[in-house]
Amino acid sequence: KEGRVSSAGALIPIAERMGLISIVDRKVLEMVVKELETYPDVHLALNVSNLTTNNPDWLKHIQSLLRDRPDVADRLTVEITETAAQLDLRRTAYFVAMVQELGCSVSLDDFGSGYTSFRQLKTLSVDSVKIDGGFIRDLATNPDNRFFVKTLLEFTELFGLQSVAEYVENGEIAKILM
Repeated sequence: KEGRVSSAGALIPIAERMGLISIVDRKVLEMVVKELETYPDVHLALNVSNLTTNNPDWLKHIQSLLRDRPDVADRLTVEITETAAQLDLRRTAYFVAMVQELGCSVSLDDFGSGYTSFRQLKTLSVDSVKIDGGFIRDLATNPDNRFFVKTLLEFTELFGLQSVAEYVENGEIAKILM
């Protein structure tokens, strides 16, 4: 509807099936870099499709945009999903290394929803993890989720990773996380 913000999340699987996701991810990257160039105090994150982590053309494009722009790259976080690592760990680790080489941070999105092992997390060498919002939404009322999130936070701390939580929608949840 006009005047309403809607999530594009539902369109991503369709774009992937239609072979259009590389165009979407490329355009989003260009828009994010332009914003970072315009606003030097802003830090932005962008999600990329699992297919993009296997796309050498996308890597070449981000390199062409950021190779000589450490001031911009330093404020960009590229988010990959746990399932990307499951598909091809070696290739995903290469993707992470190439993005980090530019000066960007890489975050493992939806952490806790998949099956990332200690070995996979070490191999990927991501900078941070983003805890899946499904564990955060009802954190105040669900003791199992509180235990799980506490365990995830301790786990990531031992690995020296920063943690971010999705769906922190009220002060009560923020207090529990702190």
